[in-house]
Amino acid sequence: MQVKKFEAPTLQEALDTIKRELGPEAIILQTKQNRRGFGLMSKGSVEVTAAVSERATDKKKEALKRVPDAYAKKMVNAPASKQADFYENYLNSKIEKEKVQIESLANAERRISAVRYADIQDEHGLNAAPKITEVPEVAVPNNVNQALESYSSIKESGLLALQEEVENLKRLVEEIRRERKRPEYIDSDSPFSATDALSEAYDILIQSGVERRFAVQIMREVARNLSVESRAESEAVLDAIATELLKRTDIRPYFNKHILSGEQSIRAVVGVSGSGKTACVAKLATHAARSRNEKVGLIRIRLLDDEAQDPLVIFAKALHIPYRLVSNAEELGVAIQDMSRVDRIFIDTPGLSPRDLTLQKKLKAILQAVPKIHVDLVVSATTRDLELHEQGKVFSILNPETIFFTRLDETYSFGCIYSLSQRLRLPVSIFVTGKKVTADWENASAERLTASILNIV
Repeated sequence: MQVKKFEAPTLQEALDTIKRELGPEAIILQTKQNRRGFGLMSKGSVEVTAAVSERATDKKKEALKRVPDAYAKKMVNAPASKQADFYENYLNSKIEKEKVQIESLANAERRISAVRYADIQDEHGLNAAPKITEVPEVAVPNNVNQALESYSSIKESGLLALQEEVENLKRLVEEIRRERKRPEYIDSDSPFSATDALSEAYDILIQSGVERRFAVQIMREVARNLSVESRAESEAVLDAIATELLKRTDIRPYFNKHILSGEQSIRAVVGVSGSGKTACVAKLATHAARSRNEKVGLIRIRLLDDEAQDPLVIFAKALHIPYRLVSNAEELGVAIQDMSRVDRIFIDTPGLSPRDLTLQKKLKAILQAVPKIHVDLVVSATTRDLELHEQGKVFSILNPETIFFTRLDETYSFGCIYSLSQRLRLPVSIFVTGKKVTADWENASAERLTASILNIV
């Protein structure tokens, strides 16, 4: 055991010195504060007595001798835990090497003779030659060519087995890909198999915004009706999908017939704020008054007192048509009675939030209090699927009969039109494609919708 005293201005400096000189395994025996100064102008010092075993000292010296000087200096200044790990690992490594060397020497001696010469005796008790143990024969090739041929055959068979396994994995991955991508529109017990043409057409429907369940319905019907050869042809598949869309799309043109003498059409538009209700009313009223020579009247329902001024007031003055602003069912009945001589009455409603149940119920009570009012739901084609679904569900309490779709010029995804119509089971009536009052709208058609969904020019 080596014992040594260290003196330093602070305890931390003393410990650093001990770590550097004695190593991380040093043991602190005593610590003492000295009142006398440590050098000139100093205030005192700390005296620390430390001890370290000879084994730890030798281990440190041996380790530092085997590494470069720069690394040795770095290790001396390293934390104690890191120094201890380094010296211990070096010692273990050295012991392991010596152990291997000893075992190698022992094996070499055993290979020279498994029995000591002094222990070998003949039948007369005298020393005799050691008994030789027979070594089992090993099949050795007659020549190098034979050995190479044997190795090549083994290697070739292994490669063939590996190649076969890779091919099996490829087929499995392809089957999984097909099952994952195209199983929805193929029945589990159907004799029809999916093809690339069917898969690509299905992707077109999904990318166009058609809801997945409605796309599956269309593709199942197409897959069942097409022949095996046609299911592999892209044009045949798209033609079949177009036919199916035309058959499934429900259309009801707004101006489907002329109003007979004595009849009157009263229609109200509903929807969320910014959906384009007022613009639709202006377009339809202009067309009825100027192109069809019908007498037109405008009514605006106000649910809140602080609503902004209705732009239909200016529009009505420009067309010289009657206009009324009402706030309840009684006022609405009086306004309709005052317009008994007009052919068409367009009723505009305020934009409602899908979450405002109070105003929704208030508007429903007003519209249902007056007979013969037909309701049309106005929806923007740019609305996301989730909001579109919520709007359709909320405004269904107002019992709409048709759907108007606006802002078709601002979207590239027309599948939502088909999906909402199918979900609500309502026909589509009007397409609005711009802001011009006298133009930029059209009666909806299944052909136009199908061409837009399938991107057919």
